[in-house]
Amino acid sequence: MKTGSSKKYCSILAALALATSNFFIAAAEAKHNSESSKSTNSSNSAHRSKSSKSLTDDIEKLENVSYIPGQPNANDHAHQFSLYTPKAKAEKSFPLIIYVHGGGWTGRPTTIPRWVPDFVRKGYGVAIVYYRLAQEGIFSSQIEDLNTALRYFKGNADKLHIDANHIGLWGHSAGGHLVALMGASANSPALDIGGDKSISRDVQAVCDFSGPANLYDLGTKKYPQMEWDTVSPTSSLSILLGGTAASQKARALEASPDTYVSPGDPPFLVMHGENDKVVPIEQSDDLVAALQKAAVDTTYIRLPHQGHDIEHGKNIETARKFFDKHLKGDK
Repeated sequence: MKTGSSKKYCSILAALALATSNFFIAAAEAKHNSESSKSTNSSNSAHRSKSSKSLTDDIEKLENVSYIPGQPNANDHAHQFSLYTPKAKAEKSFPLIIYVHGGGWTGRPTTIPRWVPDFVRKGYGVAIVYYRLAQEGIFSSQIEDLNTALRYFKGNADKLHIDANHIGLWGHSAGGHLVALMGASANSPALDIGGDKSISRDVQAVCDFSGPANLYDLGTKKYPQMEWDTVSPTSSLSILLGGTAASQKARALEASPDTYVSPGDPPFLVMHGENDKVVPIEQSDDLVAALQKAAVDTTYIRLPHQGHDIEHGKNIETARKFFDKHLKGDK
């Protein structure tokens, strides 16, 4: 959108989306944060202190660093990462899990997932990566940022003590959508944007929790139990696409993991709650059907009685075992 009026219009739409039509995704994310960090305002402070302490003794921290060379770190929250690795590393390199946050493409978290210290102590590097939100740039800004980050980690693997040949992606909700898109499009020239193009975008594993997979369907189809607005011009999906999915079909399909699935894709773990009222489980059904048709190594777990927030409990252990298998070679 190039004209001043269209920019102003987009800004107004973004503000409206954040204030109103994102109610259900915000509620789901709030519930996720509440369950994962046991938050009230006071317990959030306690959780942050606990997390900080738990990351002190045996975990190396590299926080709020830009993955774009020459970018100032402090004010560019859209292009920052935080990396956590085992402290006693010497010359050892660790398999890396890149975690991409959710938030309906319009929200950025303020805390790291609770599972991070445990995964680091089990021998992983974990990178929490941020990207431009929909109101900061319509698609394909997000995939450009995440490709840039992935290539940054590969290009700096030695000094970061990570193994560039053993990288997994993990995301929840909008993050699930973005990691699925990264994995499915790794060999597609259509989304070969961002970072040093001499470095491949290949990864060895993708873990998608509750992510949308076909944004055109998400914004045009009727889903019986869905309570998240993806249809109106002020919805977060419309902000991401620069217009409603119905009016931006080409961009909606360009932003859909379904579009890129091919036999060369990395192994996928897809998990989705059957009672999800934010992202309908049919989105994952369709993605998995495409992956299986392409003979991609795919594990699909439909979770009875669970909703949108599934990043907790046994589901975390399932993800860890998936990464152990594909990043460490465990059986």
